[in-house]
Amino acid sequence: MPYLRLIELGTHNATDVREEVARLGRSPDCTVVPAGGGAQLGVVSAFHAELRHGPNGWQLNDLGSRNGTFLNGRRLAPEALVKAGDVIGLGETGPRFSVAAVADVLEATIPEQPGLAAASRTTERHTPREARAYGVTLLAAATGRLYEARGVRIRLGRGRECEIQPVDPSDTIVSRIHAELTVGASGGLMVRDLDSTNGTFVNDERVTEPIPIRLGDRLMLGQGGPVLIVEGLGTSPQLQAARRQARPGPRTLRAMIGEAIAKAKRRLAAFVALLILVLGAGVYGVYWLLSGEVQQTERERRTAGDSARAETERLRQELAAARATAAPAALVESLRAQLRSAEVRTAELRAALERAQAALSSQLQAGEQRRLAAQTEVQRLRDELAAAEQREPSQATIDSLRRAVIAAEQQTQSLDAKMRAIRATDFGTIAQQSQGAVGLLTVSFGRDYYNGTGFVISADGYMLTNWHVVADSQHARPDTIWVTMADQAQARLAEVISASQDRDIAVLKMRGYQGPYLSAIDWAGTKARQGDPAALIGFPAGSGFARLRSALVRTSMTAGIISRGTDDVIQFDGMTIGGSSGSPLFNASGEVIAIHRAGLPQAPGFALAVPIKYAVPLLPSDLKQRLGLR
Repeated sequence: MPYLRLIELGTHNATDVREEVARLGRSPDCTVVPAGGGAQLGVVSAFHAELRHGPNGWQLNDLGSRNGTFLNGRRLAPEALVKAGDVIGLGETGPRFSVAAVADVLEATIPEQPGLAAASRTTERHTPREARAYGVTLLAAATGRLYEARGVRIRLGRGRECEIQPVDPSDTIVSRIHAELTVGASGGLMVRDLDSTNGTFVNDERVTEPIPIRLGDRLMLGQGGPVLIVEGLGTSPQLQAARRQARPGPRTLRAMIGEAIAKAKRRLAAFVALLILVLGAGVYGVYWLLSGEVQQTERERRTAGDSARAETERLRQELAAARATAAPAALVESLRAQLRSAEVRTAELRAALERAQAALSSQLQAGEQRRLAAQTEVQRLRDELAAAEQREPSQATIDSLRRAVIAAEQQTQSLDAKMRAIRATDFGTIAQQSQGAVGLLTVSFGRDYYNGTGFVISADGYMLTNWHVVADSQHARPDTIWVTMADQAQARLAEVISASQDRDIAVLKMRGYQGPYLSAIDWAGTKARQGDPAALIGFPAGSGFARLRSALVRTSMTAGIISRGTDDVIQFDGMTIGGSSGSPLFNASGEVIAIHRAGLPQAPGFALAVPIKYAVPLLPSDLKQRLGLR
């Protein structure tokens, strides 16, 4: 036969339908009558809807109700199939029923076949081999707790090995394994006592032999022990067996529990509302107190801030007055410091000028001595020529003496011109303005050290010197290059940027240099004329002579004239020795016209220099742009 179970939401009343047709409405003739009342029942028609079992299952139809029938929240069309879990509503706001279980055929159990009940009362204790598993649901009458179990043997007791354990292990009324539910020979579910201490009771009758159980039976484990109501019974583990039809109106235990829970919820809600009100009042009180404290603190803070601002303004005025009073004294002290610095610099420049003048005077004295010696030689030659003419010598002797006299006279005239040019040139100013940009080079090749001269041509430390100062045929690059600038004691590292062995020129770069440099340079090579005075500033004889009786390095100046000038070389008739290589050669205007290269061993007093224009191709492109060169 078909089976359908409906549970009314709200009251939890359950109705089991075992007929082909079940009607829902408020008429007493309906199969399912809502248990509620009031507004919900007012929207239900007398015959509101109908559930009819057909070939496809249970089908829901509306019977022309005034407020309509709803299935899962949607108004029902003419008809629809229902399944377990669906919700049927009678009217939009009326009572609702949950479809708890549906079945096309419900197999009968032993209690539903009264004819077999007597035959089932047997002492058979063995479960048939072909017995099917049963599912049972027991409701604890005292606590409302549900116990479910499945199998061909379901044990009840306080032991942990029991499938249903309704009491704690410490309970003294219920035995460890008190009773069991088994499948009898006829296939129905039976209960038997397992020699418990306090006995097993079904509907208040003591079980002395296995007896079948029905839906709604009351199982009591021991006199005064827990009472379990058979709530569900069936052979399908997924489907609860049908229970006896609940009549509309009576209140079931589940409904009572639901009402108690609802009342508890309402009381809890009221308590929570009251608690919220109390907490709100407390919070407001605390806020009121704290706001007063905050206002008082804010007033005190403002007062303290005003006092601090007034004190700050007073201190600022006092500081301004103190500064105004101390300003003249500070200014005087600053001027004194500047004056001392200027005096020191003036002394240094005066010493440099005196050294240059001393060197120039020494050279002038040497030149004057050479001029006087030349004049004496000319006079001697003239006397010899006159004496020879009186002795009537050979014509060859007379011609030789005449040529010697002419050469001596020319040399004397040259010396006179040179002395006049030197005396007319202010070499002291040239030395004073330029010597700070000249540096002493100390170059190492392994364990060997050599000295030379170089001069700075840019503010960031680019220098020019000779190739043979920083390299030779065996060493393309030196190990280290140290540069000590004039009137300084500290040396700086330098490195080779570019070099030309053919022109004997090298470009260096000092690290971290910021100091004086030579800006008046004849890059075009057009300001060196034969016969013009010239001067050489460098470090002849190297560091030994440059640091003589001083920790600072001192430059030396040699003055002379340009005795010969070509496109490749400039000849200078000044005294130079080792250490002067790389020195700048200045003209009378203080412009660098060449780089000293070497002296002439076979002609002391003559030196060779490389025109400065040949250094231009070796300069870095960015430096050439800064110098305005191509």
